[in-house]
Amino acid sequence: MLEESAVTRGKLMSMVAALVVAIVGVGAEAAELNTLRDLKVVQTGSGTQVVVTGTRAPTFTVFRLSGPERLVVDLSSADATGIKGLHNGSGPVSGVVASQFSDERASVGRVLVALHQAAQYDVRAEGNKVVISVDGAAAQAEAKPAPAPKAEPAPEVKPAAPAVAKAEPAPKVESAPKVESAPKAEPTPVVAEAEPRKKPVEQPAPAVASAPAQLPENVVAAEADEREVAHPARRITAVSFNRDTLNIRTDGEVARYEVLELADPPRLAVDVYGVGLSARAPRVRSGLLKDVRVGAHSDKVRLVLDVRGEMPGYRVDRSGRGLEVVLGGKVARKPAAPSDTPEKVVAENEPLRSTPVSAQPAAVDVKDLTFDENDTGGRVNLKLSGAVVWKVERPDPRSAVLSLENAKLPRRLERSLDTSALETPVKMISAFAVPGEGNRVRVVVAADGAIEENVSQVAGGLSWRLSVKGVKTEQVAVTQRTAGFTAEAPTYVSEGAPQQARYRGKKVSFEFKDIDIQNLLRVIAEISKKNIVVADDVSGKVTIRLRNVPWDQALDLVLRTKGLGKEEFGNIVRVAPLKTLEEEAKLRQERKKSLVAQEELLVSLIPVNYAVANEMSTRVKDVLSERGTVTVDTRTNVLIVKDVRANTEKARALVRNLDTQTPQVLIESRIVEANTSFSRELGVQWGGQALATPATGNATGLIFPNTVAVSGASGGGATGVSDDPNFAVNLPVGAGQGLGGALGFVFGSAGGALALNLRISAAEAEGVLKTISAPKVTTLDNNTARISQGLSIPFSQVSAAGANTTFVEARLSLEVTPHITQDGSILMTINAQNNQPDPANTGANGQPAIQRKEANTQVLVKDGDTTVIGGIYVRRGSSQSNSVPFLSKIPVLGLLFKNHRERDERQELLIFISPRILNRQTIAQSL
Repeated sequence: MLEESAVTRGKLMSMVAALVVAIVGVGAEAAELNTLRDLKVVQTGSGTQVVVTGTRAPTFTVFRLSGPERLVVDLSSADATGIKGLHNGSGPVSGVVASQFSDERASVGRVLVALHQAAQYDVRAEGNKVVISVDGAAAQAEAKPAPAPKAEPAPEVKPAAPAVAKAEPAPKVESAPKVESAPKAEPTPVVAEAEPRKKPVEQPAPAVASAPAQLPENVVAAEADEREVAHPARRITAVSFNRDTLNIRTDGEVARYEVLELADPPRLAVDVYGVGLSARAPRVRSGLLKDVRVGAHSDKVRLVLDVRGEMPGYRVDRSGRGLEVVLGGKVARKPAAPSDTPEKVVAENEPLRSTPVSAQPAAVDVKDLTFDENDTGGRVNLKLSGAVVWKVERPDPRSAVLSLENAKLPRRLERSLDTSALETPVKMISAFAVPGEGNRVRVVVAADGAIEENVSQVAGGLSWRLSVKGVKTEQVAVTQRTAGFTAEAPTYVSEGAPQQARYRGKKVSFEFKDIDIQNLLRVIAEISKKNIVVADDVSGKVTIRLRNVPWDQALDLVLRTKGLGKEEFGNIVRVAPLKTLEEEAKLRQERKKSLVAQEELLVSLIPVNYAVANEMSTRVKDVLSERGTVTVDTRTNVLIVKDVRANTEKARALVRNLDTQTPQVLIESRIVEANTSFSRELGVQWGGQALATPATGNATGLIFPNTVAVSGASGGGATGVSDDPNFAVNLPVGAGQGLGGALGFVFGSAGGALALNLRISAAEAEGVLKTISAPKVTTLDNNTARISQGLSIPFSQVSAAGANTTFVEARLSLEVTPHITQDGSILMTINAQNNQPDPANTGANGQPAIQRKEANTQVLVKDGDTTVIGGIYVRRGSSQSNSVPFLSKIPVLGLLFKNHRERDERQELLIFISPRILNRQTIAQSL
C-alpha cells in the first residue's frame, strides 16, 4: 500500500508539473530553446561542411536565394546568440552569417551560407548537430552522363533513418521529436522525396494531353491522346493478343484514348472514347499478363490488362485502324520511326518511360504562374511560349509533381507560394528549375487530403485542376511546408505556424500521457478563463501532444477524439456526449412543436400595397406552421392569415419587408440620322456642217461627186444636212430647270457653207438631311417596355393558290428591359430599330424597299447619364466618265470629247440612351 501511495504521489507530482508547463504556454517554449553553441566551417575535398551544434535535436527548414547565391537554414525554437556574427568560409562557401530573430510568438536562429556560385547541397541532422554540405564539384558532376534507371522499384525510406535533402527541392524539410513516454527518442528529420518512385508517363507535345477528370488514389500514372481524325472509329471490331502485344482493331481512326496505370493490384487500363464494342476479350497465354478484360460503357470501351507481379514497361501506339499496346522487352525494340515523326526510345530496363527523341528544339519559356483557389482545391495556370512535354508524378496521395521538359523558369517565378491563408485545402505550391537536369521545371503541390488532379492544354499554356477529397478546410490545422529551391524567404518562419482564422484562443502546448479527460478539461478551463461544466457520463483517458496551438482548437480536437460535444451559454461551456446532446435537442424540438400545437390560433389581416396578394401568399406559406392557413381577398388585395401569434407576426414582418414600391425607370432616347449627298457633272456638245453645193456657190466641179455635205450625226436621225441637232460629240449632263446650267455657241459662214455648234453644260448638287427621333418610355424595374411608330407596307405575292397580301413593318421602335443595381446604376437590355421605306429602290410591283437600322445591346449606365449604343457610318463615292475613243486622250483638246460625273453620299446613325430612376428617393426611404 505504501509503495502504491508513493507511485500515486509520483504520478500526481508529474501531472502537476505538466499542468504548470501547459499553463505557462509560450513561456514554456522559451525554456526549451535549442541553444546553438558552436559553428564550424570544415573543408572536405572539393566541398565544404558547415556544422552547427546545439543543446538538443534541431528542427529546421531550408530554402535557397539567388542573386547572389545563398542557402538559408532556419532553426525553430533556437537561440543563435552564442554564434551570432560573420564566420569565414572555405572552398565553395564564401562566408557564413548567423543571426537571431525573436518575438513574443517565436524564436528563430538563422544560418545564412553565402556561395561563390550555384552548387548542390545537402542538409541533415546528426544528433544535436545540423550538417550543411556544399559540393564544389557540382558542375563536373552534372556534365557526366547519368546511368540508365533500373526497373527495380526504389526502396522504402525507413522512418528511423535520416533522409537526405538532395540538391533537388523537396516540398518539406523538417525534423520533429517523436512523442514517446519518459525517455525521449532521438529526433529524426523527415524529408519528402523529391524524386517519386512511381512510374511517370510523359505526354507527347502534338497531342492534347489531359488526365482523367477523377483519378482513384491507386493511380500510378496517366496518359491521354486526343486529335482530330478524318474517319473517326465507331466500333471496336477485334481484340487479339500475340507476342506481348495487344492489338485493338477498329473500323476507323481512334480520336481519343486514355491510359491508366494502377496499383494494388498492378494493372493497365486503356479507355477508347466514342466507340462501341463488337468483339470479345482474347485468351491470354503469356507470362506477363494474367487476363484481359473488356467492358463497354456509354461513352467509351475500357480494356483492362491484369499484370503478373511488377508492372513491365509498356507503350501505347496508334496503328492504321486501331491501337497497339506493347509490353515488356518489345518496348525498346520498336522499329525506327519515319523522319517526320519523333522517335520513341525506351531503355530495356526502364520502367514505363516513353520519351520523344529528335533534334533538340528551343526551350519553352514559362511566362507566368498563377493560382485560382476554390472551396475544393484550385487551379494552377501556367502561361507558356509554346507547346511543352509534361508529366504528372504522385509521390503520395497528398502531393503531386508536374514536370515540364525542355522548359525554362525565370528567377522571378522560382518561388514557393504559401496558400494556407486562403480558404482552400491546397496549402503549398512550389515552382523551381531542377539543377543538373538541363531545362526541366517542376511544380510541386501539397494539400491536406488526397489530391485528384487534371492537366489540360489551353490557349497559351497549361491548366492544372486540383481537387482535394475528404477534407474540410476549416477543420484542418495547417503544417509548415517549404520547397528546397525558392527565390523568396517564406514569411511564416518568423510568424510561427499559420492557423485557421476561426480559432482565436491563446496558443498553448500540451504533452500528456493517459491523462483523465476531466483533469484535462480543468486545465483548459484555467487557460481559457471559461466556466466548464462536465456531465457525469464523461470519462476516460487521453494521450495528447500539441505544440503551439490555440486552446479552443485543442478543446475541439479532444472532444472529437472522445466522441463528445459542447454547448456554450455566454461564459459557460457544457461538455457532454454527442448522443446526449442530440437527444436533448430532439426533446426540445418536440416540446416546441407540442406547445405550438396547443396554442390558440389567431386571424390577422395583412394589407398588400404594391405587390399582388396572390403572388405574396405563396411566400407567406413558408413561415406558417402546419396548422396555419392563408387566403387572399382579391378585391381589397389583403392576405387573411390564420396561425399562432408568433407565426402571424413573422408573416406580417415578411410582407412589410417585401411589399415595397417597385422602382420606375424613364428611358429617354435620341435616334439621330444624318445624310449628306454631293454630286458634280461636266459635259460638252459640239458639231456642225460643211456644204459644197451649187446653192452655196462652191460646187466641186466634178461629175461625181458634184456636191459634198458633212454633218455631225450623234443627234440621231438619218445622215444629212437636215439633222438637227447635228452634234458630232454629244456628251451632255443633266442640266435643266432647277439643276445646273448650259452655254451654247453657233459659228457659221456667210453663204451657209460652214456651220459650228458648241454647247457646254455643268451641274452641281449638295444636300444635307437630318432626322431626329426621340422615343421615350417608362417601365418598372425588371419589366420589358416597348414603344414604336411606323407603318405596315402591303406586299402582294402571286402563287398557284392565288394572290396573297402580306404586310411588312417599317417603323421606329425602342424596346428596353432595365434592372436597377444596388449602387444606383441601371443595367439595360436595349433593342432600338429605325426601319424606313426607301422610295428610290422599289420591287417588281412597285413596293418600296425597307432600310433597316437596328441596335441590340446590353449596357450599364449610372442614373441620369447618357450612353451611345449605336454608331453606323456609311459612305458611298462614285466617279464616271463618258468619252470618244482615242480623241479623249489628247491633252487639253481631249476635254472636248468627254464628260465627267462625281457623286459622294454619307449616312450616319447615332442612338443616345439616357435612363433615369423616377422614384429613387421613395425607394431609398422604404429600404
